[in-house]
Amino acid sequence: MFAILFRVLEFKSVLDAEEIDLKLLRKLAFSVGCPHEESVRSKCWKILLNYLPLKRQDWKKHLQEQRATYRQFIDEMIVQPGAKHDFSEREDVTFEDHPLNPNPDSEWSQFFKDNEMLIQIDKDCRRLCPDLAFFQSATPHPCVDVIKNERRLNSLRKRVEQSTLRSQIISKNRLGITTADVSFKRPKKSAYDDFVVLPEGEEAHWEVAERILFVYAKLNPGQGYVQGMNEILGPIYYTMASDADDDTQENAEADSFWCFTNLMSEIRDNFIKHLDESECGI
Repeated sequence: MFAILFRVLEFKSVLDAEEIDLKLLRKLAFSVGCPHEESVRSKCWKILLNYLPLKRQDWKKHLQEQRATYRQFIDEMIVQPGAKHDFSEREDVTFEDHPLNPNPDSEWSQFFKDNEMLIQIDKDCRRLCPDLAFFQSATPHPCVDVIKNERRLNSLRKRVEQSTLRSQIISKNRLGITTADVSFKRPKKSAYDDFVVLPEGEEAHWEVAERILFVYAKLNPGQGYVQGMNEILGPIYYTMASDADDDTQENAEADSFWCFTNLMSEIRDNFIKHLDESECGI
Protein backbone atom coordinates (compact mmCIF):
# COMPACT_ATOMS: atom_id res chain seq x y z
CA MET A 1 0.00 0.00 0.00
CA PHE A 2 2.80 2.41 0.90
CA ALA A 3 4.61 1.56 -2.33
CA ILE A 4 1.52 2.41 -4.41
CA LEU A 5 1.05 5.69 -2.55
CA PHE A 6 4.69 6.60 -3.13
CA ARG A 7 4.34 5.85 -6.86
CA VAL A 8 1.26 8.04 -7.08
CA LEU A 9 3.07 10.92 -5.38
CA GLU A 10 6.02 10.55 -7.75
CA PHE A 11 3.77 10.84 -10.79
CA LYS A 12 1.65 13.65 -9.34
CA SER A 13 4.75 15.73 -8.70
CA VAL A 14 5.42 15.56 -12.45
CA LEU A 15 1.80 15.97 -13.57
CA ASP A 16 1.13 18.95 -11.28
CA ALA A 17 4.02 20.98 -12.69
CA GLU A 18 3.20 23.99 -14.88
CA GLU A 19 5.06 22.30 -17.73
CA ILE A 20 5.39 18.53 -17.93
CA ASP A 21 8.90 17.11 -17.93
CA LEU A 22 8.28 14.57 -20.69
CA LYS A 23 11.64 12.87 -20.29
CA LEU A 24 11.06 12.30 -16.57
CA LEU A 25 7.47 11.14 -17.14
CA ARG A 26 8.63 8.58 -19.70
CA LYS A 27 11.31 7.35 -17.32
CA LEU A 28 8.78 6.87 -14.52
CA ALA A 29 6.20 5.23 -16.78
CA PHE A 30 8.61 2.70 -18.26
CA SER A 31 10.37 1.88 -15.01
CA VAL A 32 7.47 1.43 -12.55
CA GLY A 33 4.31 1.70 -14.66
CA CYS A 34 1.51 4.27 -14.42
CA PRO A 35 -0.76 3.76 -11.39
CA HIS A 36 -4.50 3.91 -12.03
CA GLU A 37 -5.22 5.78 -8.78
CA GLU A 38 -6.25 9.48 -8.78
CA SER A 39 -6.48 9.70 -12.59
CA VAL A 40 -2.72 9.32 -12.93
CA ARG A 41 -2.78 6.70 -15.66
CA SER A 42 -5.33 8.47 -17.87
CA LYS A 43 -3.38 11.74 -17.70
CA CYS A 44 -0.08 9.99 -18.38
CA TRP A 45 -1.43 8.17 -21.40
CA LYS A 46 -2.91 11.37 -22.83
CA ILE A 47 0.46 13.06 -22.54
CA LEU A 48 2.58 10.12 -23.70
CA LEU A 49 0.28 9.63 -26.71
CA ASN A 50 0.73 13.31 -27.67
CA TYR A 51 -2.88 14.20 -26.97
CA LEU A 52 -2.38 16.69 -24.14
CA PRO A 53 0.10 19.56 -24.57
CA LEU A 54 2.98 19.78 -22.12
CA LYS A 55 1.82 23.08 -20.62
CA ARG A 56 -1.00 22.55 -18.11
CA GLN A 57 -2.54 25.95 -18.82
CA ASP A 58 -3.33 24.77 -22.37
CA TRP A 59 -5.18 21.60 -21.32
CA LYS A 60 -8.69 22.99 -20.85
CA LYS A 61 -8.89 24.80 -24.20
CA HIS A 62 -7.25 21.93 -26.07
CA LEU A 63 -9.66 19.35 -24.63
CA GLN A 64 -12.69 21.48 -25.43
CA GLU A 65 -11.60 21.90 -29.05
CA GLN A 66 -10.70 18.25 -29.62
CA ARG A 67 -13.88 16.94 -28.02
CA ALA A 68 -16.00 19.32 -30.10
CA THR A 69 -14.19 18.23 -33.26
CA TYR A 70 -14.87 14.57 -32.52
CA ARG A 71 -18.56 15.32 -32.03
CA GLN A 72 -18.55 16.93 -35.49
CA PHE A 73 -16.99 13.77 -36.91
CA ILE A 74 -19.87 11.73 -35.49
CA ASP A 75 -22.46 14.08 -36.97
CA GLU A 76 -20.77 13.95 -40.39
CA MET A 77 -19.73 10.30 -40.60
CA ILE A 78 -22.76 8.50 -39.14
CA VAL A 79 -25.42 9.54 -41.61
CA GLN A 80 -28.51 7.69 -42.81
CA PRO A 81 -28.96 8.20 -46.58
CA GLY A 82 -32.00 10.29 -47.37
CA ALA A 83 -31.78 12.09 -44.04
CA LYS A 84 -30.49 15.54 -43.25
CA HIS A 85 -27.36 15.79 -41.16
CA ASP A 86 -29.26 17.14 -38.18
CA PHE A 87 -31.51 14.05 -38.26
CA SER A 88 -34.52 16.33 -37.70
CA GLU A 89 -36.39 15.56 -40.92
CA ARG A 90 -36.19 13.08 -43.75
CA GLU A 91 -35.76 14.28 -47.32
CA ASP A 92 -37.72 12.87 -50.22
CA VAL A 93 -35.89 10.11 -52.05
CA THR A 94 -35.35 11.16 -55.66
CA PHE A 95 -34.45 9.27 -58.79
CA GLU A 96 -30.88 10.50 -58.44
CA ASP A 97 -30.48 9.15 -54.91
CA HIS A 98 -32.13 5.85 -54.07
CA PRO A 99 -30.97 2.42 -52.78
CA LEU A 100 -30.46 1.00 -56.28
CA ASN A 101 -28.65 4.01 -57.67
CA PRO A 102 -25.60 2.61 -59.54
CA ASN A 103 -23.65 5.86 -59.18
CA PRO A 104 -20.58 5.11 -56.96
CA ASP A 105 -20.86 8.64 -55.55
CA SER A 106 -24.39 8.04 -54.31
CA GLU A 107 -24.96 8.26 -50.55
CA TRP A 108 -26.67 4.88 -50.70
CA SER A 109 -23.73 3.29 -52.50
CA GLN A 110 -21.40 4.54 -49.75
CA PHE A 111 -23.87 3.38 -47.11
CA PHE A 112 -23.75 -0.21 -48.38
CA LYS A 113 -19.97 -0.10 -48.66
CA ASP A 114 -19.69 1.18 -45.08
CA ASN A 115 -21.97 -1.61 -43.87
CA GLU A 116 -19.48 -4.22 -45.06
CA MET A 117 -16.83 -2.66 -42.83
CA LEU A 118 -19.26 -1.97 -39.99
CA ILE A 119 -20.35 -5.60 -39.77
CA GLN A 120 -16.73 -6.65 -39.14
CA ILE A 121 -16.19 -3.89 -36.56
CA ASP A 122 -19.41 -4.85 -34.81
CA LYS A 123 -18.41 -8.52 -34.68
CA ASP A 124 -14.98 -7.73 -33.20
CA CYS A 125 -16.22 -5.18 -30.67
CA ARG A 126 -18.97 -7.46 -29.33
CA ARG A 127 -16.28 -9.91 -28.19
CA LEU A 128 -13.81 -7.24 -27.04
CA CYS A 129 -11.96 -8.30 -23.88
CA PRO A 130 -14.39 -11.14 -23.06
CA ASP A 131 -12.85 -11.67 -19.61
CA LEU A 132 -14.03 -8.20 -18.56
CA ALA A 133 -17.70 -7.60 -17.84
CA PHE A 134 -16.98 -3.90 -18.32
CA PHE A 135 -17.48 -3.81 -22.09
CA GLN A 136 -20.85 -5.54 -21.88
CA SER A 137 -22.11 -3.18 -19.18
CA ALA A 138 -23.92 0.09 -19.88
CA THR A 139 -22.03 3.34 -20.13
CA PRO A 140 -23.41 6.17 -17.96
CA HIS A 141 -22.63 8.57 -20.82
CA PRO A 142 -24.25 7.27 -24.05
CA CYS A 143 -23.87 9.25 -27.25
CA VAL A 144 -27.25 10.77 -28.07
CA ASP A 145 -28.83 13.23 -30.47
CA VAL A 146 -31.50 15.51 -29.03
CA ILE A 147 -34.31 15.70 -31.57
CA LYS A 148 -37.46 17.68 -30.83
CA ASN A 149 -36.88 17.31 -27.09
CA GLU A 150 -36.35 13.55 -27.49
CA ARG A 151 -33.07 11.75 -26.84
CA ARG A 152 -32.05 9.23 -29.50
CA LEU A 153 -29.01 6.98 -29.31
CA ASN A 154 -26.45 7.46 -32.05
CA SER A 155 -26.11 3.68 -32.22
CA LEU A 156 -24.41 1.67 -34.95
CA ARG A 157 -25.46 -1.62 -33.36
CA LYS A 158 -29.04 -1.23 -34.55
CA ARG A 159 -27.83 -0.35 -38.02
CA VAL A 160 -26.08 -3.71 -38.17
CA GLU A 161 -28.85 -5.76 -36.60
CA GLN A 162 -31.64 -4.22 -38.68
CA SER A 163 -29.77 -4.06 -41.96
CA THR A 164 -30.93 -6.37 -44.73
CA LEU A 165 -29.01 -4.76 -47.57
CA ARG A 166 -25.47 -5.87 -46.87
CA SER A 167 -23.71 -4.81 -50.01
CA GLN A 168 -24.22 -3.41 -53.46
CA ILE A 169 -22.05 -4.61 -56.31
CA ILE A 170 -21.88 -2.43 -59.41
CA SER A 171 -21.31 -4.24 -62.69
CA LYS A 172 -22.00 -3.96 -66.41
CA ASN A 173 -23.71 -6.55 -68.56
CA ARG A 174 -22.80 -7.48 -72.13
CA LEU A 175 -24.79 -4.56 -73.51
CA GLY A 176 -22.76 -2.12 -71.40
CA ILE A 177 -25.70 -1.31 -69.14
CA THR A 178 -24.75 -0.70 -65.52
CA THR A 179 -26.67 -2.90 -63.11
CA ALA A 180 -26.80 -3.15 -59.34
CA ASP A 181 -26.63 -6.61 -57.82
CA VAL A 182 -27.89 -6.21 -54.27
CA SER A 183 -27.26 -9.15 -51.93
CA PHE A 184 -29.54 -9.67 -48.99
CA LYS A 185 -27.92 -11.08 -45.92
CA ARG A 186 -28.64 -10.67 -42.22
CA PRO A 187 -25.94 -11.31 -39.63
CA LYS A 188 -26.19 -14.84 -38.32
CA LYS A 189 -28.50 -14.98 -35.34
CA SER A 190 -26.08 -17.10 -33.35
CA ALA A 191 -23.52 -14.31 -33.43
CA TYR A 192 -25.74 -12.22 -31.15
CA ASP A 193 -27.25 -14.86 -28.89
CA ASP A 194 -24.61 -14.68 -26.15
CA PHE A 195 -24.84 -10.95 -25.54
CA VAL A 196 -27.02 -9.27 -22.95
CA VAL A 197 -29.59 -6.96 -24.50
CA LEU A 198 -29.62 -3.67 -22.62
CA PRO A 199 -32.86 -1.77 -22.01
CA GLU A 200 -33.92 0.76 -24.62
CA GLY A 201 -31.99 4.01 -24.27
CA GLU A 202 -28.85 2.39 -22.85
CA GLU A 203 -25.58 1.78 -24.64
CA ALA A 204 -22.84 -0.74 -23.82
CA HIS A 205 -19.20 0.24 -23.65
CA TRP A 206 -18.40 -2.02 -26.61
CA GLU A 207 -20.81 0.06 -28.70
CA VAL A 208 -18.76 3.15 -27.88
CA ALA A 209 -15.62 1.35 -29.06
CA GLU A 210 -17.49 0.37 -32.23
CA ARG A 211 -18.35 3.99 -32.98
CA ILE A 212 -14.75 5.14 -32.39
CA LEU A 213 -13.39 2.54 -34.81
CA PHE A 214 -16.05 3.31 -37.42
CA VAL A 215 -15.31 7.04 -37.34
CA TYR A 216 -11.56 6.34 -37.48
CA ALA A 217 -11.98 4.05 -40.49
CA LYS A 218 -14.14 6.62 -42.29
CA LEU A 219 -11.50 9.28 -41.73
CA ASN A 220 -8.74 6.96 -42.97
CA PRO A 221 -10.17 5.32 -46.11
CA GLY A 222 -6.73 4.29 -47.36
CA GLN A 223 -6.36 2.10 -44.31
CA GLY A 224 -9.91 1.43 -43.20
CA TYR A 225 -10.54 -1.03 -40.41
CA VAL A 226 -8.29 -4.04 -39.83
CA GLN A 227 -8.90 -6.77 -37.27
CA GLY A 228 -6.69 -6.13 -34.26
CA MET A 229 -7.42 -2.43 -34.01
CA ASN A 230 -10.17 -3.22 -31.50
CA GLU A 231 -7.60 -4.85 -29.20
CA ILE A 232 -5.45 -1.71 -29.34
CA LEU A 233 -8.37 0.59 -28.61
CA GLY A 234 -9.73 -1.57 -25.76
CA PRO A 235 -7.14 -0.75 -23.06
CA ILE A 236 -7.16 2.96 -23.99
CA TYR A 237 -10.94 3.26 -23.74
CA TYR A 238 -11.10 1.16 -20.56
CA THR A 239 -8.53 3.43 -18.89
CA MET A 240 -10.48 6.59 -19.76
CA ALA A 241 -13.98 5.25 -19.09
CA SER A 242 -13.10 3.68 -15.72
CA ASP A 243 -11.26 6.74 -14.43
CA ALA A 244 -12.37 8.19 -11.10
CA ASP A 245 -12.68 11.69 -12.52
CA ASP A 246 -16.21 12.47 -13.78
CA ASP A 247 -15.03 14.72 -16.61
CA THR A 248 -12.66 12.04 -17.90
CA GLN A 249 -15.41 9.43 -17.77
CA GLU A 250 -17.92 11.66 -19.54
CA ASN A 251 -15.50 12.43 -22.37
CA ALA A 252 -13.86 9.01 -22.54
CA GLU A 253 -15.07 8.40 -26.09
CA ALA A 254 -13.58 11.55 -27.61
CA ASP A 255 -10.34 11.34 -25.63
CA SER A 256 -9.91 7.66 -26.51
CA PHE A 257 -10.47 8.44 -30.19
CA TRP A 258 -7.65 10.98 -30.27
CA CYS A 259 -5.26 8.84 -28.21
CA PHE A 260 -5.98 5.88 -30.49
CA THR A 261 -5.53 8.01 -33.61
CA ASN A 262 -2.15 9.29 -32.39
CA LEU A 263 -1.00 5.78 -31.53
CA MET A 264 -2.12 4.45 -34.92
CA SER A 265 -0.12 7.18 -36.66
CA GLU A 266 2.97 5.49 -35.23
CA ILE A 267 2.06 1.88 -35.98
CA ARG A 268 -0.35 2.15 -38.93
CA ASP A 269 2.16 0.68 -41.40
CA ASN A 270 1.66 -2.68 -39.69
CA PHE A 271 -2.00 -2.56 -40.70
CA ILE A 272 -1.37 -1.75 -44.37
CA LYS A 273 -0.19 -4.77 -46.32
CA HIS A 274 2.04 -3.02 -48.87
CA LEU A 275 3.73 -0.94 -46.15
CA ASP A 276 4.29 -3.76 -43.68
CA GLU A 277 7.91 -4.79 -44.25
CA SER A 278 8.01 -7.41 -41.52
CA GLU A 279 7.87 -11.12 -42.30
CA CYS A 280 4.82 -11.74 -40.11
CA GLY A 281 2.90 -8.48 -39.86
CA ILE A 282 -0.74 -7.95 -39.01
